Amino acid sequence: MNSTDISEMFYKPLINGLLMAFKILWATNEFKSAVIGIPVSIITFKFVGSIFKWGRSNDIWFGSLGGKILYYLINTFLVWLVMKIV
Repeated sequence: MNSTDISEMFYKPLINGLLMAFKILWATNEFKSAVIGIPVSIITFKFVGSIFKWGRSNDIWFGSLGGKILYYLINTFLVWLVMKIV
């Protein structure tokens, strides 16, 4: 029994099963939102961080509550926009 046989026996059905599960889950809006929301959240976090960096260098202080509100508003809008496109 060589590695090709093992691949045919174990890995190929596993990959096909995971692919089928992904296709089934992709049909739900919650799963799409989670998959799309993770990279959008990272990008939004970097964007809001650059806004705060600019604000601190220009003596503008948003405050921690203002920053959280700004982050969540931008993140929610971007996820909604991407979900409308997809």
